[in-house]
Amino acid sequence: MDKEIFKKEQEHLATTYNKLLGMKDQLENDIAALEEKAIEDKNDIRDNIRFDYADIETTMETLTEIEVWNRYIDTYNVESNTCDVRLQTAKNILEAPYFAKVQLQFDESEPPEDYYIGRAAISENGYDQMVVDWRSPIAEVYYNQETGHTHYKVDDREIPVDLQLRRQFDLKKDKLISYFDTQIAIEDPMLLQSLSQTHTDKMQAITATIQKEQNTVIRYPDVPVLLVNGIAGSGKTSVLLQRIAYLFYQKRKTLRPDQVCLMTLNPVFRDYIDNVLPDLGETNPLTLTWQEFMEMVKVPFEDNEYDYTEADSLKRIHEKLQTLTPEVDDFLDIMQKDKVVMTRNEVFSVIKKYSHFPMGVRLIQTSSDELEHRAKISLKNLDHDNFNDSESVAKSDTAENNRIENDFGGALRTIKQCGFIDVMHVARRILGTTHITAAEWLYTKMELTGECDRNMRYVMVDEVQDYTIAQLMVFKKYFPNARFMLLGDEFQAIREGTVSFAEIEEMANEDGKEFVTLPLMTSYRSSPEITDMFASLLPAQKQMMVSSVKRPGEKITSKSCGSDSEYYKELGKLISEFEKLDGLTAIICRNQYNIEKIVEAMGGSAPDVIAEQDSLPKSGAFFIELALAKGLEFDNVILADATSDSYPSDELGKHCLYTAMSRATRRLAIIANGEITQFKA
Repeated sequence: MDKEIFKKEQEHLATTYNKLLGMKDQLENDIAALEEKAIEDKNDIRDNIRFDYADIETTMETLTEIEVWNRYIDTYNVESNTCDVRLQTAKNILEAPYFAKVQLQFDESEPPEDYYIGRAAISENGYDQMVVDWRSPIAEVYYNQETGHTHYKVDDREIPVDLQLRRQFDLKKDKLISYFDTQIAIEDPMLLQSLSQTHTDKMQAITATIQKEQNTVIRYPDVPVLLVNGIAGSGKTSVLLQRIAYLFYQKRKTLRPDQVCLMTLNPVFRDYIDNVLPDLGETNPLTLTWQEFMEMVKVPFEDNEYDYTEADSLKRIHEKLQTLTPEVDDFLDIMQKDKVVMTRNEVFSVIKKYSHFPMGVRLIQTSSDELEHRAKISLKNLDHDNFNDSESVAKSDTAENNRIENDFGGALRTIKQCGFIDVMHVARRILGTTHITAAEWLYTKMELTGECDRNMRYVMVDEVQDYTIAQLMVFKKYFPNARFMLLGDEFQAIREGTVSFAEIEEMANEDGKEFVTLPLMTSYRSSPEITDMFASLLPAQKQMMVSSVKRPGEKITSKSCGSDSEYYKELGKLISEFEKLDGLTAIICRNQYNIEKIVEAMGGSAPDVIAEQDSLPKSGAFFIELALAKGLEFDNVILADATSDSYPSDELGKHCLYTAMSRATRRLAIIANGEITQFKA
């Protein structure tokens, strides 16, 4: 490193850091002043507001006054929350104000300009930026890794520039550790340094080390269906989170966190990624497992088994519903607590009134409007005895309707939510079976009522190869206005009956939606030895495209044991050795049964077992089932049940073995109680 350059960059960092400190202090003062003013105003509200409910008119005046004060308080809350977010962003940035610098020349007649790039934009006056956000258009030249004449885009307009310098920084707070002037991704010192660090219980943002192929995915134009097909360890999940952050930046005035949904396979994985977006100054989107999604949409029964619903079942529901003739048992009584407001026969009489409509959304919604009208009349009659005539006359129509809504909300809510339909009965009639899956139930309800979420704009599905066609059909129907980003690796499909990537493309084409597939073929996770090992299970053509950027690492060890005593002795020895190493050690087994068998045999010396609702420990060794280990990565992995029984030589067995081995970044040990399965393509 050049000493003069180092000194100059250190001075720039110190100046930027001191300005940031001043901004943080000012924010803290603003928040303190805001809180003090809010306390004063709340005390004024408490002292001056009068709660007068003498009659309807004064009650309405009181409620109006309360509403005015509530809105006033809400304004304080919004302003306070905004300041809190800005303060937290400032604190995060202070840990490392920026990570890169580019020097650009826009015009040969003008001197080049320097731009420092960080996790968030920093500006003293609102327009002159000390640091530009990594998601800004100008930062694209840094990630493209092409010095010389290049360009970046602003609103689809190309801006030509001459990239004269691409510099990376290793810094902490106001101290510059080192800098690197780099051009080529594979020689990226920051990337190699990042990859050499031990892995923790939380995923870290890759903002400073995004590579060119990853940047292509992150900044790819909006398309209805984007499929990212990446090998194990290619950074699919990191890229997904960076793209979410990028979308929030690009659409910061129109896109809210509640308009983005991330579907993930298990809660362990959700806990693993929950720091990434907040560290980038963004709010985590709605993150759900399939089971949690079923609970959110109020499927009224538990279906704890993996959902193997056939796509043909959902197609049959759609087709047969159009010609299905309603019958009385398709409907339910409308109740207000324990009282019947309308019987199913009365409901059916309304349905028959509109029998010229086919069974579906138009029939149900039209009937629902009339049912609500009739129910209100019925509820007024039901409650008539509680009021004398003079009271009834005094009440306005609006007040009376408000009273009905407040006192009998249960029955009216049932009607508005189409709870008068026996969805299970309808689904059983259509499919001719008593066993209805959660997906079939929900799909039937959506076909009948039109229930959906039109607010959702993006749905991200991680590990998409482990979902079925039927599940994707449910997502597509429930989120009709959403754009989909699907990430996965076909060779990590560890369950029977899941969707192929060709079928995903076919689904998009059937809907006439633009479909784009982007590959990620470089492993940033595993050592070359481990990468070569799991890549040996891929087809020959794909093997040739796989590479690892990590430095050579530890040799892979494997052990075939001839007896129980030898096996448990060797396994215990391996665990003891790995526990002394840096980072996390995962002892992966194909299923929970194998884990329980090993733990029972090892007794008190066995490490802890990670269950579905558990978080990963910060260090040490633990048992984890393969299904829960998917999407996670560990410094050290012991594949503890590598027999042909657990990993047979069929396609599914190879997928499971590929997935298990590719969880390891540094060290991999393979052990079997018996012959080790043959792991070749």
